[in-house]
Amino acid sequence: MNVTLSWDLVVIVFFGVIMSYSFIIGKHESVKIIVFTYIAIVAGLATGNVLTRLSANSQPLLSSFGLVLNITVLDSTKLLIFIGTIILLAIRGGFDVAYGNDDSGITNTILTGLFGFVTAGLLLTTLLTFVAGGQLLSPALSTAPNLAPILAQSQLMQAMVLYQDLWFVLPAALLVTVGIVSGSKE
Repeated sequence: MNVTLSWDLVVIVFFGVIMSYSFIIGKHESVKIIVFTYIAIVAGLATGNVLTRLSANSQPLLSSFGLVLNITVLDSTKLLIFIGTIILLAIRGGFDVAYGNDDSGITNTILTGLFGFVTAGLLLTTLLTFVAGGQLLSPALSTAPNLAPILAQSQLMQAMVLYQDLWFVLPAALLVTVGIVSGSKE
């Protein structure tokens, strides 16, 4: 069997790993990961914006010490804050998620799979946004120089970037829908 490494394969494996992890940790923990991801997106982008403003105002002082904060450093910082926030919230977040009328069997399995799928899409789209150094939900993301070689090679990556707004709204829509349906059964 000859398998060629491509970006499409990376997307498929990423979705497979995240969905498998969702089945390992279960529905409730998968919901927590979605919530943590949204919090981490805001934390990463906001911190990056603050650092950008601070570095612009203090660039002469920083350069006198030989420190240069370029866009690559700031984008890497945003990515590290994003990942670190998810990890810290998962370890020490103190959040607990439970649905009032917990489904069992096939419904629970389907919901766990759906939560894993939307989590993978949200995480991958967010990572692409940070790698591109773009703004959240920016239509210019598809023309970002950092992503151009990847997008030229992968139709799946193109779909991730082209439908980024959908990947950001799907987890929230699923959480609201499951919350309404679970609440109406009580």
